[in-house]
Amino acid sequence: MPQYFVADNGVSRGPFNLAQVADSVRTGEIVPFTLMWKEGMADWDAAQQVLADTGLLHPAAVAWPRPAQKSYAPAPTIAAFGRRMAASLIDALVMFIPATILVALPRAFLPDSSALTVGEALALLANIAYFTVLQGRAQGATVGKNALDIRVVRDDGSKMGDGLALGRYVLLLLSSLLVLPCLAPLFNRHRKGLHDMICGTVVVEGKSAENPAIDISEAGIGDWGSLTWVMVSLLFLIPFATGVIAAVSIPAYQDYVIRSKVAIAIEQARDASEKVVAYRSEHGHWPNQPSDIGLPNTTKIADVARLHLDGNGTVALTFTADLISGRALNIHISEDGHRQCTTNLPRKYTDRACSRATLSPSLASVQTAM
Repeated sequence: MPQYFVADNGVSRGPFNLAQVADSVRTGEIVPFTLMWKEGMADWDAAQQVLADTGLLHPAAVAWPRPAQKSYAPAPTIAAFGRRMAASLIDALVMFIPATILVALPRAFLPDSSALTVGEALALLANIAYFTVLQGRAQGATVGKNALDIRVVRDDGSKMGDGLALGRYVLLLLSSLLVLPCLAPLFNRHRKGLHDMICGTVVVEGKSAENPAIDISEAGIGDWGSLTWVMVSLLFLIPFATGVIAAVSIPAYQDYVIRSKVAIAIEQARDASEKVVAYRSEHGHWPNQPSDIGLPNTTKIADVARLHLDGNGTVALTFTADLISGRALNIHISEDGHRQCTTNLPRKYTDRACSRATLSPSLASVQTAM
């Protein structure tokens, strides 16, 4: 059996038999380029040549140690500011109906003075719970953020937890009282709001948030996406459309309310005129003030007018409501029982109401002069 010698830093070690050489190969003491010599060789040579006929240094026979491979998480994609705006709009639409119900609900049990405060507090708590629970858990996203495929995570990619999610939303509410902090994401490379900077959070696209460990130092900014453009367009379109609708509907509604109240006032003035006729029949002269016919002297009708009597058979209405303040309407009863309605109110408020007021089965005929 051949004897082998190994060169170790210029010093010859050996002799070794084949079994000892095999042990040294397994432990890594002998590698393919280690200098070796065996009997019959003219000079020293690499171990892979000396041991070629033994199969000890064949790749399949030796499990060479491999360097540890590092796993690198892909750089996350920061959510664009437009996506965050669109997600906020969707969340506002989602919470609109529940918040409206919560604001209105206390009015069924409390007086108006305190019902509004209680309702607003309930709506605020509902919003806090919505954002805290949905963003603090593993998914890290509200309904709006899910729709836009974005998530809120810590800077290292881990979930926020309920406590941090609560603090982040409260800071968002406080910063939203001022306009400039809300625009902070436009002026930093990680698109962080003031609340994100304080809490150490970042809004990323969904595919990046699935990795539990991320590195935002090399993060890029994502695109807006088609849904984002639609929602942001609605964000500007809705206030415009609301303004147009309000400009048309509010005056029409005000006219309707005033017209209704004027009709009620004139109807009550008609009833007062009936009492005026009855009073004259009983006493032989016209009443001088409302108390003569059983009405308070400071009678206010339908919150829009005050009623007066002039002692000559005239029931007078002086209007006090906005838009018609200072206007008047008189129902004069003649000696023969005819009624005449005169007013300086716009016709749209009295066209039907004044006609109704002058019609009475107790009078023979009616004349209306505007």
